[in-house]
Amino acid sequence: MRWLAGLCAVLLLAPQVSLAASNRAAPAIQTAAAQPLARRIVPLMQDLAQAPGWRAALRADTDMQALAAERAARVASAGDCAPQPACLAQGWMWSEADRDRVSAALRRIGADRARLAALVGGRMRPSRLYASHAELDDPAMLDAAWREAAAGLNHIIAVYALGEKPRYPVIDSMIFDPRDAAYPALLESHTAVTLAEGSGDDTVFDPALRYAMGLLAANERANAAEYLPLSSGLNAPAFAALRVMKQAAHPYSAILVFGHGPEDPVSHTGVLGHLRLRLAAAQLAKGAAPVILLSGGRVHPNRTGYNEAVEMRQELISLYGVSPARIVIEPHARHTTTNLRNCARLLLAAPFAQGKPALLVTDPATHAYIGGEGFAARNRAELGYEPGRVSAGPDALSLRFVPDAHSFHVDPQDPLDP
Repeated sequence: MRWLAGLCAVLLLAPQVSLAASNRAAPAIQTAAAQPLARRIVPLMQDLAQAPGWRAALRADTDMQALAAERAARVASAGDCAPQPACLAQGWMWSEADRDRVSAALRRIGADRARLAALVGGRMRPSRLYASHAELDDPAMLDAAWREAAAGLNHIIAVYALGEKPRYPVIDSMIFDPRDAAYPALLESHTAVTLAEGSGDDTVFDPALRYAMGLLAANERANAAEYLPLSSGLNAPAFAALRVMKQAAHPYSAILVFGHGPEDPVSHTGVLGHLRLRLAAAQLAKGAAPVILLSGGRVHPNRTGYNEAVEMRQELISLYGVSPARIVIEPHARHTTTNLRNCARLLLAAPFAQGKPALLVTDPATHAYIGGEGFAARNRAELGYEPGRVSAGPDALSLRFVPDAHSFHVDPQDPLDP
């Protein structure tokens, strides 16, 4: 018990702080919409919470009050529902009628032009997070963003509570077996905790938002909130260097390397990743770009603890002597489509030089794939746009990439990497 006596001595010698002072100093818990995971996946919730007048107007709207009460009653009545477990989660989903009522409320509240401008013109458009809706007028943009957010929340519930298959089931599925006899009790517990988190200041959106984000946490699928903000942490040395570096001396803004995840639990990266890193180090030595941009998340094998970009960064440092100030990581992408999209987001923002192409280095098979029409069609099908223009590079193992601002658009239906 010596450790306990020592701990008591440390506590006695520590400066004494009154409870009142401690409470004043403690940071407030972030609201559901302001928490990092929710901000990344459904940014509209935070925009509605923070744009002047909107949160109060939503809480004061009589039909939104009624809808919140009806949705709460649906959840409360699910305890004896059938068939379980599906019915235990379905009450949290946004029905078509729910979505229409919210759309009508947003139109009513947005009829105040100054209020609508504060939300759409003051927050949504400048953020570029709704880039695919940029051509719409303000009311239509808000409605499209709401419909997209509701679809995203429903998708999270469908996949991570009901067990429906996502687009990539091998790497993105729910970790629980809905056929397990204990699973209904887990869903009931999740509902109980979600309701206990409720606040008297909630809007109609907050309970379902907590429920959906809680499902991602319970499934250990909160990947989207990792390594944020990207300008800090492992990227801090390179971002600081880029701000003072003479980037005009380099023909490319960055050398792009996409991860190759292994399928065994021991390897830190796939074999193609090792080959691509050799090419990147060689191009950096030639002065092709000021930095290497590594893209890849925690993907293969399913639920791996290894992050592709982080592991590649370590290999560049330990095997090739590349300075951390010459390496930027993009640690979220789970597919080649989002490799390109996520790199575009970084390349189109400070401190990267603008108006330059990036140089993508890769292996022969991947070179043919990324440079082909099939990949362009996949981008249009899965993302809704092409994240940039890909063209032939200076040699057989490289491609030029010019990013497109559509890439800033956040996709709530891809919650592991929106």
